Order: sequence, then C-alpha cells, then structure tokens
Amino acid sequence: MAEDWQALPLDQPLFLNLDPDASIAYQTAIENGFLNELGGHTRFPGLDAFAQLGDNGRVYLHDWNGDLIAATSKGQVYRVTQAGTVTNLTGVPVSGSRRAIFAKTDRELLMAAGGPIIRLRASRTELLSEDAPLAAYIAWIDGYTIAAELNSGRIYHTDAGLPDVWPALSTFAADGNPDNINSMMVTPFREILFGGEKSIEQFERVLTGDIPFFRRWAVGDGVGVPYAMIFADNAVWTINALFEVVRFSGQISQTISSAIGKFIEEVDDWTDAWTGGYPDNPLHVVGQKFIIFQMPFATNPYGSKGITLLLDYRNKQWSELYGWDDVSGTPRRWPGWSHWTLWNRHFVGGEGVVYELNPGAFTNAGETQRWLVRTAHMASGNQIQVKALRLRLRRGLGTNTTAATIRVRCSRDGRPYSPWVRRTLGLAGQREQIIEFGGFGNAYTFQFEIASTDQAPVNLVKGEVKTEALGH
Repeated sequence: MAEDWQALPLDQPLFLNLDPDASIAYQTAIENGFLNELGGHTRFPGLDAFAQLGDNGRVYLHDWNGDLIAATSKGQVYRVTQAGTVTNLTGVPVSGSRRAIFAKTDRELLMAAGGPIIRLRASRTELLSEDAPLAAYIAWIDGYTIAAELNSGRIYHTDAGLPDVWPALSTFAADGNPDNINSMMVTPFREILFGGEKSIEQFERVLTGDIPFFRRWAVGDGVGVPYAMIFADNAVWTINALFEVVRFSGQISQTISSAIGKFIEEVDDWTDAWTGGYPDNPLHVVGQKFIIFQMPFATNPYGSKGITLLLDYRNKQWSELYGWDDVSGTPRRWPGWSHWTLWNRHFVGGEGVVYELNPGAFTNAGETQRWLVRTAHMASGNQIQVKALRLRLRRGLGTNTTAATIRVRCSRDGRPYSPWVRRTLGLAGQREQIIEFGGFGNAYTFQFEIASTDQAPVNLVKGEVKTEALGH
C-alpha cells in the first residue's frame, strides 16, 4: 500500500458549534493560545504578580494622573505606581456590590458599583454628591456627568461643569423600548450609548437649547449581559439577548460568534460576566488585538467553573483562556477579573493582586499554564494506519542544561486518548524545526491533542501525519 504524508488542518480556526465528534477539519480546542495570521499556533502570554493589594477582593482596573487605579469588590481603592508601589486611597469606599465602573472627567476620576458615586481628586476618595443617584453606570461628556439610575430606563445628568450638582429635573429616558438600562458607554466618537435587553439607543449632544442630549437612532440588538460591552475597531462589541456576540457600527450589526454559537448558548451561569478593557481599551499584545469575554461562574467543559473566551477581533477568530488546578490536574477559571493597558504594559486584575501579562512568561504567577490544541477527527472512507506524526515548530529556546517539552496524544475512533508522547523543544542552539513522534496505530478516525505545560514559548507552524490505507 502507498504511504502518504497528510497535513493536519491546523490552519483552520476553532469551531464549537457542533459536538467535537461531528466536527471536520476545524480545531475543537485552542487553549491559552491563538491561531496566528500565518495559520500557525502561538502560545498566549502568562502572568507575573505585579502588585499585592491590601485585601482579597476582585480587582477592577483603570488609570488616573499617570498611575494605575485598582478598585476592589471590597470597596477599597488603591493607587499603583509604575514601580508597583501600592497606596490605599480609600476615604469613602466604592459600594453597591456590583462591578466597579470608572469615568474620567476633566478634573477627577469617578467610580460607581451600584451605590453612591465616588470621586478621586487628590489623595483620598470621597462622595461625589448627596444628590447624585445610586448608579451602576456613569459617564462624562463635554462637562456633563451622566448616571443611569438603577433598575430603570432613566438617566440623570449634571449641569455642564458642575459634576457635584444634580438638579432634580435634569433627567431624560432611553424609551425606544420599555426596558431597564443595563449598560452605558461614551464612544471615542462622542456618542452616548444606552443598552437594555431589547435595544441599544444612541444619544448625542445638543449644542443649543435647554435639553443637552437627543436620541439619534436605536439598534434592535439589545445587551443581554451587563458589563459585556466594549468599543474596538471603530465599532461596539457586545453579547445580545440571544447570547450572540455581535459587532455593530451605526445601525448595522453583525454576528461574530457563529462558530461558537452552541457553546455560548449552553453557558449555564452568566453571573458577573464581563468584557475586558471597558469602555475602549481592548487588549493589544504579542502583535495581535483581542477582546476578552469571561463568564466566571459558568461550568466549563472540564466540569470546573469559569469560561474565558479570547476573540482576535481583526481576524474574527476565537480561542479560550484557562487557569490550572495542580491538585486535580484540570483546567479552571483564568485568574483575571479585568484588564487595562498603561505605560505600554498590560495589567490584569486578580483577587487582591494586580498581574502583568508577560510575553516571556508561561505560567500564571507560578500556576501551571497549559497550552493545548485539539483537532477534529481526521477520517477517510477506509481504515488507515498512522505510521508517523511530525510537527514543525520553533525550537532551541531552552538553556544549555534544560529544555521544555511538547507532547502529543491521539484518540482513535472516538475511544479514550492514548498516553502522551513527549519530545523536547530543544536546548539552547538546538534549532532543528522538525520533531518526529512515531506511529499512532490503526483506526477509521484520529483526533490529536498537542500540548505543553512547560515554561517556554510555543510557535507551531505545521503538522503532518504519514498514513497508509489498510484496505476497503
């Protein structure tokens, strides 16, 4: 029988809209990595601990006056300098039991989490105004501070230039549809967006007259998940009421999540779901541009809690981020609760800690980071023998005495996976790009997993299997 080298379809994107056993050609898992623009796979950076805060609350990040600002779910507010020095700025805590939202004005940083609006002007946080509404969403535009009242469609605003004066009659409503406001954003184009489950309405400034804002248009796609809205690539991205990830610009929306639609629809818990970098600070790292969507309490395919989706929004391709439980040896929630870019560095809010994404680190602050690619089932009409598998990747990045490893295993005909076959990524100077893994037996279908848990970058260029047909 003739032998033939057959390419693994590693250049195809992630596809989760069918059961993995029904997928053909596409990847069925890309974890802690992404499909790069040349069709190869690149490992996502790990996390270094940057600053330890004074409590163990979830950390939400922003910046003010050249410093990183960290507000926690415990209500505390900290300043973190470029050197990692931490100062507690809490005079009045940020209360309300929701995710902390920030808004910069021309003189202060505002914060709200479902309770009173808090401001930071100098060295301590303080109450903005006794007359301000309880707010989960705040914004600032052209001298006006805007707050969405909790559990209503009503918006309050100050007079221009008076952020602590809230006239009782200075209100308007996003009333294109009678649903409560669950999100608010001022875009870089100075548009004010109010989201509810049924629609998103755009308001703009009126430069004359007594009413400072007017509604220009509405989008039929509503915001189904509070805190899941971000501006990137001249458009707004959100999760709508049908649990689709959509991109809209003007009044035109486009569904981006078709390839992972089934996976998103089966999310069992949307509590505290979030999109990173709100309102307009997506993650630009390792030459790519990403948006993070996290459902921290959702059950993932491994049975633990936490689903984190990574969208390469320029190429419309998906992957997943995971942490790792060293005790059980299984993935768990990626440890971030927010992210922010400052000083051309990328920071992630954890629990009582600020991490920094480090392109040269491949653990999550000492916790194992497993990079993994899982193919669909390779099938032919006849039984075949895989006599060899080879990978082409970058090697020789170890030291003179130690080298990281990469490993491969196979599921034949949907049965349990074989033991891992490990190969070295090379000591320093061992630059040969091809690694051979030997044979993987006989079957009608083959599904491969390629993984690494060691402290090393992975740039997988190509994979091939040597096959022989075994008859009809």
